Amino acid sequence: MALIILVSLFAVSSICAQESGQNDTSIATDINESDMHYGFCVLPEDMDNVNFKDLSNHGVTDLFLDYRAMDTHDKNQVETWIQDAKNEGISVHMFAQVFNDDEKWYNPTNQSFVDAKIKELKEYAGLKDLAGIHLNYVRYEDAGSDENDKYTQAVSDFVVNATGEIRKDNPNLILSADVMPEYDQLKDEYCTDYSVISKNFDFLVPLTYFDNNNDNDTFIEDTIVSLRDHSEGAKVWANVQTFDNATQKPIPLDEMNAKIQNISKVNPDGMFLFRYGLCEDIDFNNLNVE
Repeated sequence: MALIILVSLFAVSSICAQESGQNDTSIATDINESDMHYGFCVLPEDMDNVNFKDLSNHGVTDLFLDYRAMDTHDKNQVETWIQDAKNEGISVHMFAQVFNDDEKWYNPTNQSFVDAKIKELKEYAGLKDLAGIHLNYVRYEDAGSDENDKYTQAVSDFVVNATGEIRKDNPNLILSADVMPEYDQLKDEYCTDYSVISKNFDFLVPLTYFDNNNDNDTFIEDTIVSLRDHSEGAKVWANVQTFDNATQKPIPLDEMNAKIQNISKVNPDGMFLFRYGLCEDIDFNNLNVE
């Protein structure tokens, strides 16, 4: 699945949450409620072309670095990149995959896989000056209808255990995740218990760019409102794709500015845009839209 540029402006069963070992403590990390976040997801091939100063001057607050950067760059290079962004007032989050990678699903009941994934996330948590970790594919779409409850519980258990382990090592990290946009289908179609994920992550990003929904501002707005109304604590960001799927060219700046303004009417807590390198030069301090 294509990764996502983020522009920071990302209730079903409490019984399931309790069975997962979850308690009622509030999320530990702190996101300034008065700040609007705008962020881009950065792929490894674009990493060395980022102009942090220019982004900061245009209102960008966050960057989500694709985990594959750890394969194309060494740890010192990644930490230097994070520090350079921080020096310009930009927070960097690692963008990690969970139960799907390269269009292959991984069974959430496979304890060996789960343990290895949590170990991987804890390694990211040790990166110097990293602000957060964003999880993609915190869901499972390869379950039969008779197995849905089992896999939903396994995904929930992973969320509780992974976020708990990461916060144990670094309680200041901001933890976030993607979520499919259809609240009423989350459990049956995606093995996602929204009461669990919205209680354990600091913010969620609905994947509203699927099936050309990126063209439908009303759909994006309605999704934000619905997920926010059902959230157990997580903030909800908007998610907007910055380029046309058919042409692979950036959406014109005036259209992009208008879309951001339209979505802003429902007051998302951030905007998550996909992606850096396929986007016009948006100035979030001056969108020039009436």
